[in-house]
Amino acid sequence: MFESKVLNVVEKVLGDVKAGFTCGCLFVECSVPDAVKLETALLAEKQFGGIILSRVGGESAYDFV
Repeated sequence: MFESKVLNVVEKVLGDVKAGFTCGCLFVECSVPDAVKLETALLAEKQFGGIILSRVGGESAYDFV
């Protein structure tokens, strides 16, 4: 349920990008500006709590805290 809500926001903001969860962490293949845009959209939803954003190679990693 949580993961599908998050992935819906990803699709709404970035369209069809490679995104998925591993061990509760969301990984999205996107540029840094798109990563920040997505983080802002996720925080605006106010249902996902805090987010720690990091870069792992060409992917952005979102840890929900």
